[in-house]
Amino acid sequence: MMRFFSKLANSLIKVYRPPYLALNMVSVIVYYLALTALIRSQNYNILLITVPKWLFYAVIISASIMLTLGVYITREAIIKKRAATTCGIGTALTLFTGVVAGCGCSAPLIYGIAVIGLSITEVSVLQSFIVRYSTPIFVAVLAINTLLVLYYAGKVQR
Repeated sequence: MMRFFSKLANSLIKVYRPPYLALNMVSVIVYYLALTALIRSQNYNILLITVPKWLFYAVIISASIMLTLGVYITREAIIKKRAATTCGIGTALTLFTGVVAGCGCSAPLIYGIAVIGLSITEVSVLQSFIVRYSTPIFVAVLAINTLLVLYYAGKVQR
């Protein structure tokens, strides 16, 4: 187990040189601004976060680490002329959590999208489900982000 964490630390040390550290800091700020704007747009310009703040920030940080690792892997693959396999799943999941975190009172974004294929009753049930399970949804997204960070960190070692 200790060897695993040692390899993980070595991967992150290898990646986090000044340009990537700056990218990580900028991506944290951009993710935070995007999520808060998304939440405000759903709650009549009020920043109402329905999950614990530490969880909200943990998702943002994990997504920014994933973005930084993805950019590093892609750049290294281009330099070494190899195929890179990174994806935007972290960004998509993080933006989804912004919708979930802002669903405290009303969710015009969810209603607007879901009403296309669902009845108003089904949309109401969906919104109630998201409100009730917002914290477990955040925990699941954080777990997925963490697993993807570990996967990308493993790719950096190779």
